[in-house]
Amino acid sequence: MPSTAEELHAAAETRRELGPHYDEAVLLSLAERLEHRRGRSTSVGDAVTVVIALGSIGLGVLVAVATHGLGELGGTMATIVAWICIVAINVVHARSR
Repeated sequence: MPSTAEELHAAAETRRELGPHYDEAVLLSLAERLEHRRGRSTSVGDAVTVVIALGSIGLGVLVAVATHGLGELGGTMATIVAWICIVAINVVHARSR
């Protein structure tokens, strides 16, 4: 069974031969091989979902903090608009899966 370093080297060589248009395919193939080797049942899509969810929460908190100087009504409205956008992004992502 090849080592992780060998797999990374092979992926780099493959990417060099195929060119930048195949970056995503090369990376997904490498991720699938490493995932299979480790016996994990999670997928790259699951990791993206977690990153989007945590990023959404962090972004919502940052927007709420950033709107502090807009006054009570302005801050509330800006926070509501930001959370509506965050919800829309999450719904679009969920439907694309």
